[in-house]
Parts: sequence; structure tokens; C-alpha cells
Amino acid sequence: MSSSFIDRFLVEWSVNRDGATTRSLGSSFSDRRELSASGLISDNPDRWAVELYLPVEPSRLRDYLIRRNELSDSQQHAFAEAFAQVESILNQNSAAYHTEFSKWYSALDPDSDHRDPPSEETDAAKSPDALPDRHCPSPSILPTIELCERMLVEAGYSRLQQSDIEACVGVASQWGVPLHVDFSLFDQLVVYSRGDIVGTRFRRRLRTLYQREPVEVPLYQRMVVLFKLHDDDVSEERLSSKGLHLRMFKNIPKLDVDMLLPGAKVRISKVDHAKIIVPSLGGLLMSLRKLGHFVVLFAAITLYSSMMLAGLIFASIGYIIRSIVSYFQTKNRYLLNLAKNLYYQKLDTNAGVGYRLIQQARQQSEAEATLALYGILSSDTPLSERKLRRHCERMMREAVNVEVDFQVERSLKILSQAGLVEQVDGENWGMKTRGC
Repeated sequence: MSSSFIDRFLVEWSVNRDGATTRSLGSSFSDRRELSASGLISDNPDRWAVELYLPVEPSRLRDYLIRRNELSDSQQHAFAEAFAQVESILNQNSAAYHTEFSKWYSALDPDSDHRDPPSEETDAAKSPDALPDRHCPSPSILPTIELCERMLVEAGYSRLQQSDIEACVGVASQWGVPLHVDFSLFDQLVVYSRGDIVGTRFRRRLRTLYQREPVEVPLYQRMVVLFKLHDDDVSEERLSSKGLHLRMFKNIPKLDVDMLLPGAKVRISKVDHAKIIVPSLGGLLMSLRKLGHFVVLFAAITLYSSMMLAGLIFASIGYIIRSIVSYFQTKNRYLLNLAKNLYYQKLDTNAGVGYRLIQQARQQSEAEATLALYGILSSDTPLSERKLRRHCERMMREAVNVEVDFQVERSLKILSQAGLVEQVDGENWGMKTRGC
């Protein structure tokens, strides 16, 4: 049983309201907040996976925690004052990321309009004795990718392995495009995602008299793709092979991840092949039958036989041309659908993606530090990392009804840098005593 069949089965299972992994959408769409090219995202979408990402805005999270009324007046005052120190640390981290990303990516940005003056290396490369090294990676490629991956992890993204992407190749959701991807085009390929949710899209079918009906579709709210192409593929892809390309997308169905990769070629489905070939083949056979009758009747007359033969040849050529034109029309329809999806679902490219990630990493770190600080303040006794993680995960579940994998080590590191918490007995964590 193929993985594509299982994915489609799970989608249909959830549509029938029989699935344990999803909840019913209900008959009303009044709580829908985000309209995409072909679907809607609920304010409280069903989630299929426990993730690192905390889907809550930090300031609203602070307001919610204060409304829980679990802190005394002095603790609430300490909670509010602590954020000046937390924000100072977060601002320093964001500034460091900004400086480092600008330093490394400036030489790799495909959209850069700067010109570099000649250097000793370029002079040596122009020497007639120099050997061409077309596949030698830029020395800043790997550090830039490592930096982007650190920011992605801090922003709550999880990496997709190439096997996960390859499983989507040639398979498409009912709203995607079946594609063929040549992975040999890429010198580097990194894909991250977050927001593993169940969205809603619409379809029309004959059995419902083409009435629009909602369908639950597993998708990623955010996806980031980093890639560098081989030199040999520059002319075909029309993308610079010397730069590192960054792409950010929203609301991508899991089966359509391959649509985000450059170099993907449209794969015509068997149904479309039948729609193209069967009518043309049927018409050609009918013409052959009719012309055959005429050939038999007028076989004795050379002139008429020649005319019938010419007519047969021209009819055959006409049906061949019709099949070719129909093929390209179908392919263009697929390409138009692909371009439409990418146009509405692309959020940013290249340097803009890097700066978005810096902002997202800061928001994620602030939300994590907020939860951890509140968890320690609201506890009567110092907490171990395990108890603090469970406490924070429970508060997130009560706040936004989402199961998360809280990164307690990362939040404690920020609070320690701000001088707010300390290990009391080598294992448990509590608020740092003033004056220490």
C-alpha cells in the first residue's frame, strides 16, 4: 500500500468525521480567519503533531498569564519588571543574528545589485593557467546555511528529510499539480516546516451536483526552502547558481511540498493522457474507416485513389497536430495552476526570509521565556527542568488548546543570561535572590 494512498485515505477519513486524529469542523465557518488561494484556516485549527512552535503572540500570552490570578501583587510586579531584562537579552541576540546574517548572506544574495571590484583571487582565476572549478562551493555557503538552520530551530521549525520530500514527488492533492523533481539539480537543499495543522479547502464533484463542499487537508502553515543550484543548470533554471536562494511559503498541503522546488516538471496524469489521446485516436480511426470505403469504391480510378490517399495523409496529420496542441494546452493549464498557487502562498524570498526568521526566532524565544518565568514564579518550591516543562506545556494547552514540546533548556538559558533565575540545589530552578 503506497504512502500516497494512505495520505488520501486519512483525508477522506477526516471528511467523514470518523477520524480520531481530527475534530469536526461543524456546519458553520464563522470562526475562519485566513482566506488563501483555495481554502480557509480556522482560528483554532486541528493539529496533527506535537511541535516545538508556540502559536501565540508573546504580549497576549503575558496578558493571559496575568489574568490567571496565580501571582501575588509583589510577584506580578516582579513579573512585569523582569521583561525589561529579558527584552534586553533578546534584542542583543536579534542584533547579533542580524549582523551575522548580513555579513554572510551579502555575498550570496541573488538579488544583490552590488558589484565587487577585482581581487587577487579573480585575477588568478582569469589566468590562462588556471583550471576551472565550476563546482567549488563558496566558502560562505555552509556557514550561512548553518546560521539559517539555527534561526529556524529557534523559531520553532522542524526539518523535513529528503525522503519526506521524495515521497511527495509525482503525487498531488486535489488542488496541487503532479510534478517530477530532479534532485541532482541541487548542490544544497534544506526544507523546514512548522504549523502541522488541518486546514479546509473546497471541491466540487458530480455526485454533489458540483456544489462546493469543504474538505479537511493536512498542511504546513509555514515552510522555508533553502537551495543552491549546480552551475550546469543555470541556463535551464534561469536562477543564479552562485547564490543561496531562500523561499518562505504559507499553507502548503503536505502532498504538494514538491511544488516549492525549482526545476519541477509537470507530470501529465493518466486521465489527462486519455482525454488527449482517446478523442484524437477515435477521430482518426473513423476517418480511416470512411476513407477506406472510398478507396475500395474508386480503386479503379487512379485520380480518385490519389485524392483519397492525400486526404488520408492530411487527416492523419491534422489529428496528430490536434493531439499535440491539446497536450500543450493541458500542460499550460497545470503550469497556470502551479503559478497561481505559488503566487498566493509565497510570503518572502532571499534576504527578506532571513530577516523574517530573525523576527520569528525572537518571538518564539520571548514566548518561551515568558512561560518559563511565569512557571517558576507561580510555584511555591523550586522546579526541576522536567516539572517546569510539563507545567509550561499544560499552560499552553489551557491557553490555546495546543499540545507543544516545550524547550525548557533554551528558555532557562535566556532567563539565566538576564540574571532572573538560578539553580537552587544543582538540579531545581528558582528565582534569583536580589543582591546575589
